[in-house]
Amino acid sequence: MTIRRSGAPVHEVMRPMNEPSVIAAGAELIGRLGELQERLLARNDPRAGNETVFIGQIHSGEIYNQYPQECWLEGTRRWLPGRDRGEVEREFRGMVDRLARETNTTIATEFRFIRDAFKLEESDMLVRCFQTGCRITSGTELPLGPKPFVDDGNSFYGLRNIPAITHGPRAGGQHTVDEWVDLADLERVAWLYALVACLYCPMEA
Repeated sequence: MTIRRSGAPVHEVMRPMNEPSVIAAGAELIGRLGELQERLLARNDPRAGNETVFIGQIHSGEIYNQYPQECWLEGTRRWLPGRDRGEVEREFRGMVDRLARETNTTIATEFRFIRDAFKLEESDMLVRCFQTGCRITSGTELPLGPKPFVDDGNSFYGLRNIPAITHGPRAGGQHTVDEWVDLADLERVAWLYALVACLYCPMEA
């Protein structure tokens, strides 16, 4: 979301008093997104949890004493299976458009669709084969719960209702400059993948 005012960037002491502050509008937008997050707590799933809105970046100005012309924010909006993404986007844009009118700014919103919501039925054959593979390779099944990110599995489900499981080795530092993975656990995952494939797609006799 990019918030703009009509005038040019100027020194703070030369700023027009009748022009809006894009930083103040950005702060108000963050506050309203926080209020939206509170409302989203009511939209929840026993396994997947609740819908969310998140801001991870906010930027404005070029120097500490400049009255900036632009402020931009970037983040995510995640929703649950069964929710229409068009409805989600319309709700979001409506909130932003109201703020633009109230603050006398223009706000350009790029609602970039990445993946749809995802749900995997616990009774699906793929889940049963996967849990069997876990018992064989590790001695225990994996606990059921939410997948806190999106990947191609979301596309398989969203586009063709094809079941998919995301499972990887022990790792950390996701989305930082210090990502790491446990190589020994990576070997376990490779054996598990092969075993699940054999269980799920047995060869014809």
